[in-house]
Amino acid sequence: MAKPSSEKFQSKGGFILASIGAAVGLGNALRFPGLCAKYGGGAFLFIYFIALAVLGLPILNAEIALGRKVKGGAPKCMRSLLKEPRAKKAEHLGWASCINSVITALIYAGLAGWIIATAVTAVPLCLNAPVLEDREISGFFFNDILSARADGVIDGFSLLVAGCILVAWVLMFFCLKGGAASLSKAAKFTVAIPMTLLTALAVRGLLYKNAPEALSALFIPDFSKLSSPELWLTALGQVFFSLSIVVGIMPAYGSYLPEGTNIFKCSLVIAAADFLVSVLASVVLFTTLYGCGLQSQIGASGIITAFAVYPVAITRLFGGYPAINAAVGVLFYSSLAMMAIQSAVSMLEAFLNPFAEQRGKPKKRLAAIVCLCGAPITLIFATTAAPTVVDVSDRFINFYNVLILGIAECLIIGTSKQTGELADEINRFAANGKGKIGEGKRGRITLKMPKKAFGVSVKFLCPAVLSGLTLYEILRLITLGLGYPLWLQIAFGWGLSLAVFAIPALLTAKITPRNMWRRKKLHP
Repeated sequence: MAKPSSEKFQSKGGFILASIGAAVGLGNALRFPGLCAKYGGGAFLFIYFIALAVLGLPILNAEIALGRKVKGGAPKCMRSLLKEPRAKKAEHLGWASCINSVITALIYAGLAGWIIATAVTAVPLCLNAPVLEDREISGFFFNDILSARADGVIDGFSLLVAGCILVAWVLMFFCLKGGAASLSKAAKFTVAIPMTLLTALAVRGLLYKNAPEALSALFIPDFSKLSSPELWLTALGQVFFSLSIVVGIMPAYGSYLPEGTNIFKCSLVIAAADFLVSVLASVVLFTTLYGCGLQSQIGASGIITAFAVYPVAITRLFGGYPAINAAVGVLFYSSLAMMAIQSAVSMLEAFLNPFAEQRGKPKKRLAAIVCLCGAPITLIFATTAAPTVVDVSDRFINFYNVLILGIAECLIIGTSKQTGELADEINRFAANGKGKIGEGKRGRITLKMPKKAFGVSVKFLCPAVLSGLTLYEILRLITLGLGYPLWLQIAFGWGLSLAVFAIPALLTAKITPRNMWRRKKLHP
C-alpha cells in the first residue's frame, strides 16, 4: 500500500488562501448576481446567508476535519467512516466525487479558454465600439469568434479559442506540479488580483447616478418572493455548489492542513470570503449594468452575463475613452480567467491527491498525464457546439450529480458512529474551554463548532434539503423536459453522469484492465 502523501501547506494562511481560491469561482462572480436579480435581491441574500451558516459550514468543517484526520482524499475519507462491506461502497462514492471534479475541471478549462480569448479581443472590440451596435457587441463572442449553433451541430472550429484553451492547460499544469506549495502560491494571485479588480469596479459602479437604484434592487428584499419554493431550494442548493463541498476538494486540502490549526475558525474565514465575494460581484454587476442602462439584461445565466452582457457594459464604462475601457476589459477578463483556472486546478487536485496515493506514482507525472489527456478533449469547447455542450454538461455534472453526491455523503457521515468524533476533530486545536464560544488561553475568545448543531445539520437538515431540491427538479423535468437534442443529452449529459459513478468501480477493483490483459496473455 502506498504511503500517505507527505505534502503540507506551509501555513494556515496558505491553506485558507487555497481553500478560498477553490470556493470562489465563476459561480460567485457570474451566477450568484444573476440569481439575486431573479429571486428578489435581498430575499435571496438573506436565505443564502442562513443556508450558508446552517448547512454549508457543517459540511465544510466535516470534510476538512476528515481530510486531516485520515490524511487522505475523499475515497479514503469516505471509506474510513464505515465498516466492511459498506466501506467499499463509501469509497466508491469518494471516487465518484473525484471523477465528477475532473469532468468539472474540463468544463472550467474550456471556459477559461473562452475568457482568455475574450480578454485578447477586448482591445479591438472596445476601440471599435463607437461604430458598433449593442447587438453586435453582445453577439461578438458567440457569433463572430465561435460561430455558435444552438442545435449543437459541429461545423466550425475557432483556432483562437483552441489556442487559449491550451494556454489555460499550461497554466493549470504549472499550478499543479508543485503540489500544496504551488496551490497556496498561485492562490496569492488568483485570489488577490480578482478581488482587487472587483473592488475597483464596484467603486466605479457606485459613482453612477443611479447607483442607489441598483443597490436598492440588490439589497432591499422583495418579500413576495419568499413564498416561492424555487427561491428557497435555489438559495439552499447554491450553498453546496458555491463552497466546493461534496466534490472531493476539501478532504484533499484538509489532508494538507498543518497540525495545530483551528478548523472551525478557518472555515469561518473561507465561508465569509465566499459570501463577501459573491456580494461584491453582485454590487459590480448591478451598479455597472444599471449605470449603462442594461438592467433589463440581468439574468440567471452566468455564461450570457460574461460573454454577452458584460462586453456591452465594459465598452460603455468610461464613455468616450475606449482605450481605458479596453484596459479595464483586459484586466476584468484576466481576473475571471484566474478564477476559472484556480477552480479547475482545485478540482484536478481532488482527484490527483488520492489517485497518486493509491497508485504510488509521483503526482507531478500524473498531473502531466491528466493535462496532456484533458487538453485535446476540451477542444470541443472551441467548436460551434461549445455553448450547448457547456450548458448540457454543466447541468448534469454540476447540478444533478452534485445533488446525488451530496445526499449520499451526508447519509454516510450522518449514519456513521464517528459523527461525534468529527466534531471533536474540528475543535481539537481550539483553546481550552467547554463553551461554544468561551474564554480560551490568555483570555482569548474561542470559537468552537457546536456539537449538537453539527449533528442535526449533517444528519437531518442537509439530506432533507438536497432531497427536496432533487424532488423539485425531477418534477420540473417531468413537466418541462430538458429542451436539448437527445444525442446531446446522451453524449454530454446522461453519459457523463453515468460515467462518474461507473469509473470508480475500475479504480477500486483489484484486477485493473491492465492486469486483466496480462492475465489473458499468460493464461490464454
